[in-house]
Amino acid sequence: MESTVRVVLKREVGLGDVGVFAYDQHWEIKSITRKGESPRRQVWETRGGDTFVTYLEDPYLELRYIAVQGPQSPSVSRIIHSSLPCWTLEEASQYLLRAHGRDEKIHGIYLLAASSPGEESESILEILRSCSRDGDSEVRRALLVGMGYLGTWAQVRGIAEFMNANDPDETVRRDAGHLLEGLDLHDGT
Repeated sequence: MESTVRVVLKREVGLGDVGVFAYDQHWEIKSITRKGESPRRQVWETRGGDTFVTYLEDPYLELRYIAVQGPQSPSVSRIIHSSLPCWTLEEASQYLLRAHGRDEKIHGIYLLAASSPGEESESILEILRSCSRDGDSEVRRALLVGMGYLGTWAQVRGIAEFMNANDPDETVRRDAGHLLEGLDLHDGT
């Protein structure tokens, strides 16, 4: 199965900017969001016809990102990164590590989760483990949402299991159970 590469856009980049970029790349529009539909998205097919680029305004993470899927996804995502203002994985990690207060931490968790690669990273997992011990239950709940975007990472399950069994807040334990159910559905177990 081909993995999807997500490229998280900076706040100043919107659908219009991505549309101009896609036009310049000679990508063909495959679908657009109808008026009133949510989430807002638009899909293009690259020139070779084997890679799809989806702009998405994610209502859960409150982020805009581009999901690239297909054999050209590494090269297409590099072109996007070099042409539009995007978050790098390092920037997302540093934002979270320097965050003060609930809102910054939650935003940092979402940035990191959406920016993370398809394969596990021990340094990112260590940041996630640290967030699972944050004193604010809302930060820990946001971590569970973010980890849902990393469902293919085997160690995400272990963090969720630990939180399900040990978190001091009943709501966090319940949410961890929901994440584990979702991971089971994803895994087909």
